[in-house]
Amino acid sequence: MKNKKLASAIVSSLIVTSLAGTPALAAEPTQTTQTGATTVKTSFPDVSSDYWGIRHISKLALEGIIDGFEDGAYRAENSVTQQDVLIMATRMMGLQSEVDAMTTSTVFPDFMLVDNYARNYVAIALQKGLISNEAEKERSASEKSKDKWGQRKATREWVAEVVIRAIGKASLAQSLSSTTTAFKDNSTISSTTLGYVNAAVALKIVDGFEDGTFQPKGAVTRAQMAAFLSRSQKELVNLPSRVKKGYLTSLTSGSIGLMDKDGNTSTYKLSSNAVFYGNKNDTAIAAKTLEETYEVSIVQVNGTAYYVEILSDELQLDIKEGSLLKLNLSTMKATLDDYESYDLASDVSVTDAQGRGLSLGDVVAGSKIQLRKSKIVKTDKYTSIIVKQVPVNKTSTGAIQTLNKDALQVTILETASGQAETYSFSSSLIATLADNTLVDINSLHVGDTVDYTVKNNEVVKVVVKKQADVGVSVEGTLKGLSDDKTFLTITKATGSALAAYLLADNVRVQINGLATASIYDIASGDQLKLDVLNNKVTLITVTNRSIDNLYFAKIDSYNSTSKLLTVIDNTGNPHAYKLTDTVSISYAGTSLPFTSFGGTFTAGKYVDLLVSKNTVTQIKMSTQLDGSLTQLNLQTNDITLKTDSGQNLTFKLTYAPQVELANKPNSTLSDLKVGDNVSLLLSFDQGIVTKIVTSKTALYKTALINVNSKQLTVTDEANTTYAISLDGVPIVKADQTVGTLSDFAIDDYVKLTFKGLVVVKAEIISPIRGKVTAVNAASTSLTIQDFSGKNQVINAGSNYGVKLNGGLDWSFSSIKVGDRVQVMKDASDKVLIQVAVASKREVDNYNNIVNQFIFKTTTSSDKTAYNIFPRAYYHKGTELVAPTSFVSGDIVTIYVLDNKLVEIEK
Repeated sequence: MKNKKLASAIVSSLIVTSLAGTPALAAEPTQTTQTGATTVKTSFPDVSSDYWGIRHISKLALEGIIDGFEDGAYRAENSVTQQDVLIMATRMMGLQSEVDAMTTSTVFPDFMLVDNYARNYVAIALQKGLISNEAEKERSASEKSKDKWGQRKATREWVAEVVIRAIGKASLAQSLSSTTTAFKDNSTISSTTLGYVNAAVALKIVDGFEDGTFQPKGAVTRAQMAAFLSRSQKELVNLPSRVKKGYLTSLTSGSIGLMDKDGNTSTYKLSSNAVFYGNKNDTAIAAKTLEETYEVSIVQVNGTAYYVEILSDELQLDIKEGSLLKLNLSTMKATLDDYESYDLASDVSVTDAQGRGLSLGDVVAGSKIQLRKSKIVKTDKYTSIIVKQVPVNKTSTGAIQTLNKDALQVTILETASGQAETYSFSSSLIATLADNTLVDINSLHVGDTVDYTVKNNEVVKVVVKKQADVGVSVEGTLKGLSDDKTFLTITKATGSALAAYLLADNVRVQINGLATASIYDIASGDQLKLDVLNNKVTLITVTNRSIDNLYFAKIDSYNSTSKLLTVIDNTGNPHAYKLTDTVSISYAGTSLPFTSFGGTFTAGKYVDLLVSKNTVTQIKMSTQLDGSLTQLNLQTNDITLKTDSGQNLTFKLTYAPQVELANKPNSTLSDLKVGDNVSLLLSFDQGIVTKIVTSKTALYKTALINVNSKQLTVTDEANTTYAISLDGVPIVKADQTVGTLSDFAIDDYVKLTFKGLVVVKAEIISPIRGKVTAVNAASTSLTIQDFSGKNQVINAGSNYGVKLNGGLDWSFSSIKVGDRVQVMKDASDKVLIQVAVASKREVDNYNNIVNQFIFKTTTSSDKTAYNIFPRAYYHKGTELVAPTSFVSGDIVTIYVLDNKLVEIEK
């Protein structure tokens, strides 16, 4: 299936499960709330808060439909028995009172024996037509199970039949009983249950597996059962007694109001532990996501709501929004900046943007407010006021999160509160740099740290304290390079506009097939990708060359008088070039004067040519060929190489060549794979491949640094450890300056380039770690504030990957402000974004001997001991603290990356 979490969620919509084994119907819950004489179950000790089925399990527990075992556990992954499915289904139908009222003991036939605790439930299920004696007798005869009927594992198709009957949709199933499903294993679905499976699919209660199967005989888990019943409740005519449904009329931090379809309103107390869910997925949402007139369902006990879910997010409201000019409490009228007066209901509700309750006296002139009235109830009066923003007058510090220069609006993440604030710029705005140089808003960037002054909701002054590092990628065709090599001009890929970019002092150049490329190797007409940081180009990647490479071309003739060289390429096509005295000549790595060409480069020799605009700029005697392996036939001893110019060259391996692979001594031909980047070394007469050397660049994590022995111990993606000698190897820091072994840090990364067994380059990779202060999903850019307070804007472009703690794949749109992330590029320059897992925990102790934090458990699945990232960020607000300052009982927020603590916040 797509992933484990999604797979479980899909399966959960396919079947139903109840209480596997012998449940304790009155078990003492793990976490409870006393409400009068009623005990409210809100959790189970073995179901963690991030478990995929927590929504449905907690919902049905609150409704009184499911219970745990005698030890209080739910055992979500246990298979459910048939008798337990019927217990849950009858409870959901509101039949518990009929079960309790039964005074006689039902006698079941031998083929349908059940445990004592389930007898009355099964009897009621028979009475209500959820199952029938005849059908179960026939099933029992065909299955020949050794387990008694009640203890048999419930199958997916059987559960679908029971639940469809429980929600009163048997007639729909009957109408679909002869319809073939789209599942690949449709033929394995019993003919008697086919209609019920179809009905469950049609009602979007069930779905199939990723491989296109339904697996009708598969067993159902207790978590899946909870999900099935939870999702099927939308079809119930009579809801469980604790469930109330209606349109949201009000929501504050302490109460929730509903109006039913008849216009009757009810208000319920809102538990401080209440959970909220939407109608898009099973991820919990913030209470402020709910809007007035959304259709919602709540689970309440004795007037207190513990669970709220959105059934429909269609607004049924008339809304007026603007700045308040005047509020007249005697006439109950509000005048907005459109100079219209609006009537307010006598019981108008007032909340702030977060849903916290306010009084009318809190609504002052100048506030940005929203007036709302329902379309459901006919009234001319507005029943709700939401105070979006009160007049703000202050001076503060923060980071620019979004900047709309056209609308003259800015959103700033305030440092002190950690909250985002949006303001308009005043027409008399004063903006300066830290040295008091006056600038305009075009000099402001997302991620800049600023001091700002607000008067009456408008920013009147901005002082840029620290400019953010802003990184972008630009693509285009090289137009020209300045004579002093300080800037270049390109024609952008989008449109035809010319653009000039300054070059950083240590600008890098990457050209496929050219190991030591520099700024002098790019030429007009090359298609480029530019990595630009703070308006300077730091990396130039040539994506398509105006220069052609002709490898292993055979010299046909050379006329020293006319200087005309004729060669035959590997496909048999001839090429003729007129050489000039400026052509670079190379033989066995040695440069030769042009006068030596005719005597050395004779007919029949193989050469590599570099050609630009039909002019040969470089000729080398072919002693080594670089490219990717496209064929290796060990039966015929043929090897084919595709060069960076697109040529396919095939050689017969007359003798077994020596093979060198990174981190693998004593390699052989069988260790090579199609797609490997290799170099073929040729004999003196160019007829035999004497050696095959692979080229590999990969990312490793640094585990140990030994400066004395000049060695690094590193681990790869598979967690395999290698000891790498860097004696004599060029070390390059992230800014492309020369580095040393002492510049490496444990738990950071190094990009190693291998030529066979030998490391030829080591590049220090220092990931950016910190808090996300702005996300732009449209442009796939993040603003990150590192632990020192520096802001940097990262443009991920289209080549990126996002993972949660290095494991579960995430989407870019899942990243939100406040997340802690680690960002870096892998060996192929793909942007890797890891999002830390955050959780609130209670400290047990800090062990400075092994550098570990130990936390107390809240559920059985909690991890207690965490290793610490060497440069972890310990803080309370913006104040740095020592790890030893955390003591037993402290409540902290921890952030985990690669299963290590990277940040702990008091």
